[in-house]
Amino acid sequence: MSRLKKIISTMMCAMAAAAAFCMADGFLSRKISYVKNADFYGYDENFNILFLGTSHMIMGVSPMELWNDYGITSYNMADYGQWLPVDYWVLRNALDYTTPELVVVDVHAAGINDLYSGGHISQLHEVFDDMPLSMNKIKAVFELLPEEKRMEFLFPFSFYHTRWDSIDKSFWDKVSPSTEKGANLDNTNSYDCAYVTPVDAPVLLPKTQMNEEDTLGKQYLRKIIELCQAEDIQILLVALPYAPSEWEQMNLNSVQKIADEYGINYFNMNFEYDDINYNTDFYDAGHLNSSGAKKTTKALGQYLVDNYAFTDWNDNEIADVWDNDYIEYADYKNTWLKQQTSLHPYLMLLAYDEYEVSVTLSGTDIWKDNVCAELLENLGVETERMAETAAELKEHETVSIIVESKVTGQIVDEVTFDCKIEEEDGKIKVTTLSVNR
Repeated sequence: MSRLKKIISTMMCAMAAAAAFCMADGFLSRKISYVKNADFYGYDENFNILFLGTSHMIMGVSPMELWNDYGITSYNMADYGQWLPVDYWVLRNALDYTTPELVVVDVHAAGINDLYSGGHISQLHEVFDDMPLSMNKIKAVFELLPEEKRMEFLFPFSFYHTRWDSIDKSFWDKVSPSTEKGANLDNTNSYDCAYVTPVDAPVLLPKTQMNEEDTLGKQYLRKIIELCQAEDIQILLVALPYAPSEWEQMNLNSVQKIADEYGINYFNMNFEYDDINYNTDFYDAGHLNSSGAKKTTKALGQYLVDNYAFTDWNDNEIADVWDNDYIEYADYKNTWLKQQTSLHPYLMLLAYDEYEVSVTLSGTDIWKDNVCAELLENLGVETERMAETAAELKEHETVSIIVESKVTGQIVDEVTFDCKIEEEDGKIKVTTLSVNR
C-alpha cells in the first residue's frame, strides 16, 4: 500500500510541476503569437483560402474585407520576414487543421537564399510560439534553424523564462485574438498610429527580364506548389503592389516560368493592377497601408471569384459567425481611427465603404497639399473646383469631420484638426497642430 501511495504521490507531484510549468510558460511568453493565430487554431470548419507570405501579405490582404466583399472565408498566415522556406512549413502545419480550397502565396521572397530572416527572429516566434507541438513543428525547427536556436522555438519557456525581471502590469492583461484573421494592416502590433508615405511609382522592367538563378526561395516555392497539388489544393502565386527595385522585379518576373511549369496562375499586381495611388496608399516604400490594402484585397477578391470556385456560405450558420466577426472587426477599425492624431492618416483610414463621411473646411488652401487633396479624392471628394486659392497662404486652417458607420448606423467620431499650412521645398505642406473631439 505504501508503494502505491508513493507512486500516486510522485504522479501528483509530476502533474503539479507540469501544470506550474504550463502556467509560467503562458504567463511569461509574448502573447502576440496567440493574438495572431488563436482564431486559426480555434476554427472548426475548413477555410476557403489560406494566405502565405511576408510583411507584404500580412499588411496587404484583409480576410475580413474579403469576407465582406465576396463571402470568402480565409486566414492570413503570413508574417514579417517570413521567407518561402518558413511558408512551406507553416502550410504543412496548417494542413493538419484545415483543408483549404485555395492557397495564395506571396512571392516577394522568391529571390532570397536564406531559410529564414535573421532580422525577424522575433516575428519567427509569432509563427512558432502558439503552434502546437507536433512532428511537423519538430521537423520545421530542425530544418530551418541552427542547433543553438532550436530549443527556444520548440519550448518557448526556455527563451522567455528570463523575463521574470521585466514583469509589469501588461503581463497580467487578458489578451483576445485579433479581429483581423491573421492580418496586421498598418502594422498595428508595433505602432500606435497609421502612416501615409508618398512613394515614387516604379519604372517597370519588361516581363522578359528575369533572374534565372535557382534560389532557395524558388526551390521552396516549388515544394509548396507540389505539396498543394499532392493534396489536390489549388494554388495561386501573387505579387502585391509596391515599388520593387530592378533586382526584385527580375525575381518577380522569373516566377512566371515556375507558374507555367506547373500550370498554375500568377497574378503580378505590379503589372496587372493600376488603381493603387502611390501618394496615398503606402505605409512605407515596401508596404501598403489600410487604404492600399483595401483596394488590393478588393481587386484580388475579384480575380479570385473570376478564376476559382469556392464553397458558398449563404444560408449557412458559418455566415452568421463571420458576419458577427465582421462587426467586431469594424468596431476595432473604429477604435483604430480614433487613435489617430494627424490629418493624413485619419483621412487615409476613412477610405472604407462602410463609412459615411462629412468634411467641413475653414478655408481652401489645404487643397494645395497634394497628399491631402488626393486623400480626399479617395473619399469621393472632387477637388478640382478648389484649385483656385487665395494668393496669400493662410497659416492655419481647420478640418472638421463627422464619421458615421454604415454597419451600426451610429456616429463613430466627430473631430476637428487644427492644421498649420506652410511652404517647404516649393511644395505646400499641412501639419496637424492639435486634435479636438
